[in-house]
Amino acid sequence: MRTLQDYLNRHGVARIHRYSPIRGQADRAVARGHAVRILPGVVAATGLADDPHTVIRALLLWHRDITLVGRVALVLQGLKAPGADRYMDLARIGSVEAFSRTRCLDRPRIRVHRWHMPRRYLVERDGIWMTMPEVSVLILAIAGDWEWVCEALRQHLVTPASCRKARKALAGRYSKAQVDAALADIDLNAWSIPESEMGRMLRAVGVTGHKPNRKIWAGEHCYYLDQAFDAEHVALEIDGRSVHATADGFEDTMMRSAHLDRHGWTVLHTTPTMMRRSPRFVLDWLASHLHRRHRPKTMYTETVLRRIMNGVRPA
Repeated sequence: MRTLQDYLNRHGVARIHRYSPIRGQADRAVARGHAVRILPGVVAATGLADDPHTVIRALLLWHRDITLVGRVALVLQGLKAPGADRYMDLARIGSVEAFSRTRCLDRPRIRVHRWHMPRRYLVERDGIWMTMPEVSVLILAIAGDWEWVCEALRQHLVTPASCRKARKALAGRYSKAQVDAALADIDLNAWSIPESEMGRMLRAVGVTGHKPNRKIWAGEHCYYLDQAFDAEHVALEIDGRSVHATADGFEDTMMRSAHLDRHGWTVLHTTPTMMRRSPRFVLDWLASHLHRRHRPKTMYTETVLRRIMNGVRPA
């Protein structure tokens, strides 16, 4: 007969039923601090209890209809987490979220919501059910977790069009207004939070004629422009310090601008701080390079513009 330690050595977790022969061993292990009750009827080795892989195994033992959602589902479906150096790195997900048709639970690093998700919006990987990426992205957008939403768009795990097709998956849990607002911001196709802030501001003041993350060729070089105005051949680039202020980043930015300039593009460089401190100046500066039909149709105070950038709709 297997002992509790056999289960913990093999999987890091063990299911303890009411009449389980290892129930007494589990009670003693928890009392000594060698194991923790990670979920009702499930114990985990103390040193592994905070590991997301252990949490996922515990959830699958706890209830068979668990469906993973959100950050953990995206990483398991191929997203490289923001700031991670490798794929399938669950260390940055913070907490594991899941759906169940019959159960709900809220514990540190574990949240289970009671909700039935139609099968057509689910995918199965290695015996684990999870929501399709578009559903997870929509839920994260509604929650305001834009770092992960932008990363999913940047890595082409989802597109604005594919997210729109998944909106019915949220029927009955979120209001139409919440879903519409999330999809409107996803349609900005921003690959970073500063880009999403810029996109909201351009949309609010009525700037037109631009395409986000536009792929263009400058001779033999291919670039993605944060905001590209094709008619004017103007590119608006938001250069963050973490990437563009490094030695290699600075050199790459200068060479990129030189190639674009040589092929007829005017590149306007701004920074997230500059945009947040002086949004009206950035808009006026941009407008001075645009055709009249593409310039702002209205304007707001800097206070209102900052609120718009943070996701508050203008009155």
